[in-house]
Amino acid sequence: MPGQQGVMPWPEGQLNRSVLTPEISWPLATGIVDKMVILHGLETSNNQNGLLEEIWRVLGPGGRVLIIVPNRSGLWARSEKTPFGYGQPYSISQLETQLRIHKFSVERHMSAMFFPPSHKPFWLRVSKYLEGVGLKGVIPLASGVVIVEATKQIYARPKSGLGATVKNPLGGVLRGIKSPAGKPIKGYNPQRKS
Repeated sequence: MPGQQGVMPWPEGQLNRSVLTPEISWPLATGIVDKMVILHGLETSNNQNGLLEEIWRVLGPGGRVLIIVPNRSGLWARSEKTPFGYGQPYSISQLETQLRIHKFSVERHMSAMFFPPSHKPFWLRVSKYLEGVGLKGVIPLASGVVIVEATKQIYARPKSGLGATVKNPLGGVLRGIKSPAGKPIKGYNPQRKS
């Protein structure tokens, strides 16, 4: 858990597996994590670039991260009565842009939590219906959260060129043969045996 947030023992009633750490210096080896979920992390971070760099560092090649943040246009980000009412909310395009800047490949995105942030019985009763309608894409701007799955991409460095050039790549096979325009093809010698 991020240092500024404080730590809670987890899992409840069992030996603690929770750690309090600076958000940009995790006690994990580089490239050791295959899958990661970041919830209530990015939007409340004091150093979002540093956090994304740390996520990149600990993920192995092809590792996946699922980031869940408040939707900038949703109702949940506008209510301080919810955990999503704090920090910086994102639109899908803003979050995907940040991930691409930090060398992640965006695999997919979705929205969730389409019912309003309320404990009133009516909204709780219709929440399942609203989620179904929202997941069909009818009301994407009204979602409470944006979820993006991204992969750590490792690209091969392009080489600056061949180490050696091949002077006669076809071994003189084309010498003497004429092109369709009737001109001899340079390098062909019919007398030479390969």
